[in-house]
Amino acid sequence: MANQRLTTGALLRYLRGNTTEKATLQVVGIKTIESKTDDPSGASKRFRLMLSDGKSTFSSCMLGTQMNKLIEMQSLKENSIVRVDRVMVNSIDKQNGRVMLMLYELEVLQSDAERIGDPVALPLTDIINNDGANTNRLETTNNNQAPAPTPAAAPPATNVIRQGSKALPTLDDHKKPNGDNRFGAKGTAALDKERIINIDTLNPYMNKWTIKARVSNKGTIRTYENARGPGKLFSCDLVDQSGDIRATAFNAECDKFHSMLEVGEVYYIAKASLKAANRQFNTTNNDYEMTFNHDTIIEACDAGEGENIPHVQFNFIPISEIANRSANSVCDVIGVVKSTSDMQTIVSKASQKEFNKREILLVDEKASISVTLWGQQAEEFDGSSNQVLAFKGIKIGDFNGRTLSCMNSTLLRQDPTETSRTVELRVWFDNEGKSMDLPDLSKGADAGNRQTPMKTLSQIISEGLGLGDKPDYVSVKAINTLIKKDTAVYMMCPEDRCSKKVVDENNGLYRCEKCNKTYNNFKWSYMVSAEISDSTGAQWMTVFRNEAEILLGVTAEEFDIVRKAMNHERIFKLRAKADQYNDERRIRFTCVSISDMDWPSHGRRLIDEIKQMEPVQN
Repeated sequence: MANQRLTTGALLRYLRGNTTEKATLQVVGIKTIESKTDDPSGASKRFRLMLSDGKSTFSSCMLGTQMNKLIEMQSLKENSIVRVDRVMVNSIDKQNGRVMLMLYELEVLQSDAERIGDPVALPLTDIINNDGANTNRLETTNNNQAPAPTPAAAPPATNVIRQGSKALPTLDDHKKPNGDNRFGAKGTAALDKERIINIDTLNPYMNKWTIKARVSNKGTIRTYENARGPGKLFSCDLVDQSGDIRATAFNAECDKFHSMLEVGEVYYIAKASLKAANRQFNTTNNDYEMTFNHDTIIEACDAGEGENIPHVQFNFIPISEIANRSANSVCDVIGVVKSTSDMQTIVSKASQKEFNKREILLVDEKASISVTLWGQQAEEFDGSSNQVLAFKGIKIGDFNGRTLSCMNSTLLRQDPTETSRTVELRVWFDNEGKSMDLPDLSKGADAGNRQTPMKTLSQIISEGLGLGDKPDYVSVKAINTLIKKDTAVYMMCPEDRCSKKVVDENNGLYRCEKCNKTYNNFKWSYMVSAEISDSTGAQWMTVFRNEAEILLGVTAEEFDIVRKAMNHERIFKLRAKADQYNDERRIRFTCVSISDMDWPSHGRRLIDEIKQMEPVQN
């Protein structure tokens, strides 16, 4: 590939505020910055780049964490040519030459390239003395604010880090000897209400900022214990017009701020710590998270001051899209409550504590999914009016399909007014949705409908399918040769959304431990152990309810005519996953769908496979 042409002078234009330019630059240096955080996820690792425009270089360029994968995958390296698509200027201390470029989006145009030109370090004299308006810097200034006094003399500066520095500038680097940056008991005077910045521009390399934000969600106080002893914390979500961010307070700050902050109210907040978001606990759409400390200032806004600040910001995805999201990730979703189960009490196997739960069926125009509410949400919820529910930061599960489960940080809104989807879903459900039979992702619909490769039973074993952390899905053309008839059916709980086995109390009553109820009847349901065979081998599999009815051609109540299902060739779609049994690791196969043979399609596939075979050399 021919060498790219660099955009000469772009670095100086960026630093002077022209951040809309999409410049072509060269990476001439990469340095790893390890953040001092206890986050075990590795999200705290940052990369600082030295960029060249062919004439000058600038070393204080921080790469957004969402693009770390470019370096980890060796796509972005020294001498790579890149196009900067989104950049912002962080004026940490412009008068002393502390300016940083925050690279939020860039594209690698040429991974391997030769060094272009003979660039030299860009002096910051022009930037320090720049009188032009900088409309793109992170600290936005009120138009009526008086200009800051000019210092008597600015020290000479270049864009290289001073000798002896071990990390990029942080809050601690700018503490003044007279203690100006510390807050006393009357520290509210340090709030700069004329210098309000947006939440989406916050980053750990800013030392002076104030935000005006609404508390959209606040968790309860929780306790923990680690090597340093017991502690307590609470978290809340803050939102403004630009986005949201998670804030957490520990111990003394937890006591101080938990009662002060009220959901729905607007506050000025300054001097909190910022670090990379820990995705294990943080569900907001922000690269960073906030920690309240002993210097943090929080002041309530006057009535009417925050009318333009939204109460919450949702990023909804359709329910059908949940099938394509990874398990244990979080999402925002909205739908109508089609049905609600009774509240159940379960006992945790780990802690032996009791928890209340309630399951609801949430629907939109394309699909439905089971949602689990816990604790107080489950106790207080009444779904009899088929209200529209919006969830922010709800967890995706993958047990027998896809499910949703609320967490401590999940925000639940009934009939939210912040989105037009509320009215759209209400009109749709009242007119047609309540009578529609929609695909249920919680019944394995996503597994049964996904595209899967055709394999033989021997190929499943030889290729090691099912041995990974996640299950593998394959299709097999096979014949059902054997069924364990004695254990093919069991007595199931009569509740529609419960499939647990009931215990016969031998007095005409049947108890379900999951629902914690006793019933005077039950349902027969399938849990069939069946053997399938093809030309390469045989394999046992487990077949549940709907798939078992397709396999056997009868309901569980009519199981006595099961023989007709034997020796009938079908397409079996299998889930392969390794598990431990009697200290032995083996692959367990579960059938996720069964269909009759499409012989014309099968014939065409065989012809294609024959054509792909290499001819035998004589």
